Amino acid sequence: LINYSEWSVPLGRRFRALKVWFLLRSYGLEALRDRIRNHVKWSRALAAKMSDDNDFDIVTDPILSLFSFRVSGWDDERQIEFVNRLNDDGRIYITQTKVDGQSAIRFQAGQFDCTEDDIMMAYDVMKEIAQEMR
Repeated sequence: LINYSEWSVPLGRRFRALKVWFLLRSYGLEALRDRIRNHVKWSRALAAKMSDDNDFDIVTDPILSLFSFRVSGWDDERQIEFVNRLNDDGRIYITQTKVDGQSAIRFQAGQFDCTEDDIMMAYDVMKEIAQEMR
């Protein structure tokens, strides 16, 4: 007797690897590697650009494509207001977190089809909103 459930997608359970399989099948392993490498490279470049700017303080260095920062000289309430203003603006979306008990702003380059221009545009938007709030 051939048990087809052992040869195909598990019956009665979610096939968790299906999403990964479709992604690998659609884009290929090398294309996914390139995307991840680019996101990491672009995040590091953005963090370096922000660390050279006196308006921003890098709180945590980039880990893969995620880092956190603060607007220099602002208290926690202003940091949260800055996050809300950025999200309300609609050009970029970010979140906040706590690092060592203080509010920090999280940035991650992770949207699948983002480009280097998108990441650098995010810097321009953050700089613009910070200047408006000063």
